[in-house]
Amino acid sequence: MTTGTKIRLLREQRGWDQSVIANKLEITQPAVSKLESDQTKLSWDNAVKLASLFEVDPEYFFDSTVNNYVYNNQKVNQLFNSDYSETDIEFIKILYSEHLKSKDDLLQERSIVINDLKEQIAELKKELAELKKQGK
Repeated sequence: MTTGTKIRLLREQRGWDQSVIANKLEITQPAVSKLESDQTKLSWDNAVKLASLFEVDPEYFFDSTVNNYVYNNQKVNQLFNSDYSETDIEFIKILYSEHLKSKDDLLQERSIVINDLKEQIAELKKELAELKKQGK
């Protein structure tokens, strides 16, 4: 099933006309018609918007094939998506790198907070021990 057919079927299931999709994607109704007839390719950004609207995964809209091959005596399934351009792949790599950096930054911040809390706990334990000594 083509990308355009998937969009059209989801739209029709909800009883919407093309203007609903046009408004969501901030494009014209004729542009939606071209998407649905596969005259133009769906961008990743618009796939994300449509995925949110239709409550599906953005990758649902793209045609893909699974290629099985043997590598180091192990069967491997590799997914090839023919609708991704080199620009899309580079963009995805950049996003992935940024997400990894954000994750590392958050982990570093949390590690610092954890160490600070451990120090506070140690200080509170000392204070508690001293208070117990004074109370005896």
